[in-house]
Order: sequence, then structure tokens, then C-alpha cells
Amino acid sequence: MLLAKASGSYDQSRLDRLISPHMAKSQTVHELGVNGLTKLIDMTAKQIDEILHSPEWLRVYATRDPLARAYSAWENRIFSRAPGTPDRAIELCQDQIVDGRVNITESFALFAKMITERTNEFMDDHHFLPQSHIVHPDKFNYNMTAQVENPEEMQKLVDEVNRRAGTSLALERHNVGFGIKLEQVCDQHTANRLQAVYQMDYSTFNFATRTFPASIEPLILSATETAMLRAFRASIERLQSVSFTARSLTGFRFGCRQIYKSIVRKLSFGKKYNDPQNLFW
Repeated sequence: MLLAKASGSYDQSRLDRLISPHMAKSQTVHELGVNGLTKLIDMTAKQIDEILHSPEWLRVYATRDPLARAYSAWENRIFSRAPGTPDRAIELCQDQIVDGRVNITESFALFAKMITERTNEFMDDHHFLPQSHIVHPDKFNYNMTAQVENPEEMQKLVDEVNRRAGTSLALERHNVGFGIKLEQVCDQHTANRLQAVYQMDYSTFNFATRTFPASIEPLILSATETAMLRAFRASIERLQSVSFTARSLTGFRFGCRQIYKSIVRKLSFGKKYNDPQNLFW
């Protein structure tokens, strides 16, 4: 969101035309048609080389505490059934039920157990990948880093983007989830399992390991909250079904149009249809 707004490419008016499913309005910023940004893989070799090596470019990565990130990934991808979550990961992490109500603490503990024992089943989803496998600090020459939990470092990033873009954007927080704190659902045994899975992140980014009580009071949803959770998941399933149907109905006609645009763009050496937003589904 920060980069899209700073570049002036963020286009909120495109939200009504999206046919891909999203759980929240804030998450639509990941859509290229909304953020208007260009992926590195869609640039020329010369542009990529300049971005990766020129001192004029800001190369930055932001990391997050591995345990907080693991909980956030579980809550969004598995507990909430976010679109695109691997089916196998959901199958391995079924709700733990007590008297017909969802036990969040035990459900999260089961996730920690499964990702420890069946790690590869989760790694098709980048939300579960170690951060070191995504940013590769050993391969790229970054000139700024920040930790999400450190407001001062995040503010420095915002200030630098504002300085370069001539904007006055403020630090924003998105995807706050259900508002459940890690300490409410994580005991030391669960923490040990997750810290072992993400050991590479601890060693690469010098995160300090955290201590938790040996046992905690389980966080269990009420009967009403459990029913609301199931209704929420059902709405996500319906949203995915509608999205799939919309893609099927528009697929052939829209696909032919996109192929035509790509061909014309190539033949005109980028003079026509040169907006990257128009080249994606």
C-alpha cells in the first residue's frame, strides 16, 4: 500500500471490477490492477540490473517476529480459510472442538505440531515460508531493513519513501485479523516447535527467542462465536465459487483480448497498451 500510494499508481476505483476472491478490502492491494505496481519479472534485464545494483534505488526488506508471523499466517490461511490456502494444510489442521465450540489454543497447537512434522505440506504457501527464503539477504544488496514490530524502524522506512516520492504518507497498519494476541494461544511447547521450524529466520535476522508459560488457560470460542466463524468460512467458500464462475464465464473472451493486447504491445515496442495494469487477469 505504501509504495502504491507513493508512486500514485493505487487505484481504488478498480475494486468493483475485481473477480478474484478477497477476505477484506485491505487485502485487495495485492492485486496488480489495484496497486498498479510492476513486478520485477515483468521488467527488462537492464531495468532489473539497475534496480538490484544502482545506489540510487532503495532496496529494503521488512521482517516480522517469526512466532507472531506464524500465528498470523495460521489465523488467516487456516483458521479463516483464506482463498488460495493449500487444501492439504487445512486438512492437517482441523478445528479442535470442546463441547461443540472451537478451542483456538489447541487448534493453534495442532498447527504447530503439523508444520513441524509435515513441513513441506505447508511450504507451497509463501505465508508459511521462512522469511530468509523470501528476501534472501545473502544474495541481494539491501540498503535498508526494518522489523515490523519496531515502530521507529518502520517510520524511518515511511520517511525515506516520502522523501524520495515527495509525499507525506503516514505509517498504516492493515490486516489486524481477529485481534487475538499470541500470548493468549501460545504456550512454551507450541513456541518451541515453531521456533524450530523457523530457526533459519532466528539465525539470519538475529531474532531473540521468546519464553511463554508452560501451560495457559485455553481460549475457547462461545457457541455463538463458533457459529459465526463457520458462517464466515461458508461466505468465503461462496465467494470463491462466485469468483470461479466469473472467471469461467469471462475466461475465453477476456483471455483472447489479453493475448491480443500482449501481441500488439510487443509489435509496437511498448507504445500501445503500455500500462502493466491492463496486462493481467
